[in-house]
Amino acid sequence: MRLEDITVEVRDKSLTRRGLVRPEELILELADHFNNVGTWKLALAAEHPLAQTLRTPGAGVIITGPSDVLMSGPMVKAEFAATQEDPGGSIVFEGVSDTIILADALALPDPTNPNGASQTKAHDVRQGKAEDVMHSFVMANIGPTAPVERRKTHLAASASSGRGPAVIKSARFPVLGNLLAELALLGNLGFRVVQRGTTLSFETYAITDRTGLIRLDVANGSLAGQRVAISPPSVTRAVVAGQGELVKRQFLQVQTPESLAAEADWGRRIERFVDQRQTDKWEELQQAGDEAMEDGGFTAVNVQVVPMEDGSMRFGRDWGLGDKVSVVVENQELKSNATGMVLKADADGFRVGVLLGDPTGFNADAAMSKRVTNTEARVSQLERMTDAGAAEANQMMSIMGAW
Repeated sequence: MRLEDITVEVRDKSLTRRGLVRPEELILELADHFNNVGTWKLALAAEHPLAQTLRTPGAGVIITGPSDVLMSGPMVKAEFAATQEDPGGSIVFEGVSDTIILADALALPDPTNPNGASQTKAHDVRQGKAEDVMHSFVMANIGPTAPVERRKTHLAASASSGRGPAVIKSARFPVLGNLLAELALLGNLGFRVVQRGTTLSFETYAITDRTGLIRLDVANGSLAGQRVAISPPSVTRAVVAGQGELVKRQFLQVQTPESLAAEADWGRRIERFVDQRQTDKWEELQQAGDEAMEDGGFTAVNVQVVPMEDGSMRFGRDWGLGDKVSVVVENQELKSNATGMVLKADADGFRVGVLLGDPTGFNADAAMSKRVTNTEARVSQLERMTDAGAAEANQMMSIMGAW
């Protein structure tokens, strides 16, 4: 992506577009995360014609890239500052992606009853193809078919393509986004909420394997820089517990050839207890174990990369979040999914960094957690190393740390 490929529009609480921030005015930072909540930061002069609109609770932005909407979402913080050099002052707006609505809501045992204190059902059990079940949970809890009290304003009805394996899922007050992230893992699916026209759209999509097309390597000119970390699995054997008491309780141990290979490589047997007391169905216990394996049952290779801006395969146009790509690390070709992105646009130009591997768990604060902050700092360091040398990189690291 290039600076001219990005447009930033300001919307009001009703999702009506109120105006465009001109490219020469952009001081923008964006951090997005696969199957998670993203964040954005935009600075405007206090006298900017759109500043007061964006300052209003419920207002937000729509950030569009070369081929699609990159992120949309509401403002959550507006901070005014003035100095002697800038007596008129400026306002720094911070916001989150519209996917935040999935972190704001719980999946109730009986979604037809909007009162969480008077639930009469133990669980909301849904089964079918993974994508179908994801859409069903969203629509029942906050979509147009949900009770009026819980219905998310402007969220449109969504359509599923029936992708993924057959699953069964029981819900009893989990965060809706967590529930979806678990199902998406099993189905190799991505999801997000983004503004389309004057409505919010819950969208799911299949992860695209682009390893045969995208091969990232410093040597071939597709990367300006990279940083790599390898770490052990978080689990190699999951003990899943269902219903029952003491010796009569259901137990199932789940492992995979990949987790056992990682166990042998690292010389560590890493066990995790997975509590699934809400179900007595063996297929659901197996599914919970499979989710644990998909989440952490392998040697983790985490790569932060800075793609070349003028490369033939541009991030945001030819590949994006969720896609599986190839990356060459120390003459070894690895395959990993793009799980995070940091974008910065200001008077100094346009920069983008991408995180491969190591996705965070779904929650509203994940994008601001220490790990992601460190990732942003490392990506920023790579950018600065590319542009201005290691000395400036260290200075930038200190600034990022102060944030």
